[in-house]
Amino acid sequence: MKRNISERIAVKFKSIVHKIGTVFRQERTRELFTFLGFVLLSLIFWFMQGLNDEVENSFEIPVELQDLPEKTTLINDLPTHIEVRIRDKGPVMLGYAIEGLSPLQINFKEYDKGHNSFLLSPSQLETILRKSLRATTAVVSINPDTIRVLYTHNAGKRVKLVVKGTATTTPQCVLSGDMTADIDSVMVYGDLASLKHLKEVYTTDFEAKRLNDTLRTVVRIAKLPNLRIVPEQVTVTIPVEEMTSKTLSIPIVPQNVPQGWSLLTFPSSVQLSCMMPFSKFTAVSEESFLLGVDFAELSSHPSSNKLSVKILNSPEFVRNISLSQDSVDYILEQKRLPFTSHSDSVVVSIPDTI
Repeated sequence: MKRNISERIAVKFKSIVHKIGTVFRQERTRELFTFLGFVLLSLIFWFMQGLNDEVENSFEIPVELQDLPEKTTLINDLPTHIEVRIRDKGPVMLGYAIEGLSPLQINFKEYDKGHNSFLLSPSQLETILRKSLRATTAVVSINPDTIRVLYTHNAGKRVKLVVKGTATTTPQCVLSGDMTADIDSVMVYGDLASLKHLKEVYTTDFEAKRLNDTLRTVVRIAKLPNLRIVPEQVTVTIPVEEMTSKTLSIPIVPQNVPQGWSLLTFPSSVQLSCMMPFSKFTAVSEESFLLGVDFAELSSHPSSNKLSVKILNSPEFVRNISLSQDSVDYILEQKRLPFTSHSDSVVVSIPDTI
């Protein structure tokens, strides 16, 4: 069995070798491979010739600040990279492309003069850069061509953080509290004169629309000139709750009734429906609302036999308040005078002032 498989493999291999040999023996095939060989040699010669020419290319190299003292805080952000354009022979440039350029290493102690800042000029940047370049390499340009370093040795000041933003919800939801950050204060570093009158800092202004659930989002803190704020961003929570409805029977309380008179309404209470956050459902009761009719309304509408019902007090978190009726019938009664004990009758009339 194994012998048969081996014989078949050998026959197949010989067949493939025979076909390849037949192809190479064809005249057109030989001409094609001869042409491709000359093309390849031409490319090699062209490439070798090109390596002797000068070439320009741009490289992006990282910036590193070294030997920063422990109690020193940088005020400004240094560029993470600089773009360097250099020129040299092809083989040298090829080496730069393969190996890359070393980071631009700025030694803080070498340039610090004790003035809370220093500026690296184009010539200084080139001097640092040349430490990783060959002598034959020309520096064409550096971008940015200057680097400014601002710093402070002050301990900093803790300042209140204020969240600055707006948010809206879908109709079925409501904001159930204030927007809050995961921290209530930040550290601010800079010169003492700038920190002296600083009381609070703000997040960058943001807007969240049509929320239907509590949102947690990362927001950057607004920068201040020549000051460093730590941290630079915070997580802001925007609390959102679904709304639920509740219906209550609320008594009507007459308002501004003169002494010696009583005002009765029919009915004496009305149904009040409202919406509220789900977490506040149990906190809302009949005592949470005050409905009333105003005696003074009789002066402005003496011919009317109804008084309008007004919502005089309600919780601030309640929304979409509606009443089963917005006006009620009434009866105005004059109370018995203390010295008229011989009379049991009730006089129904309206004072002359009405």
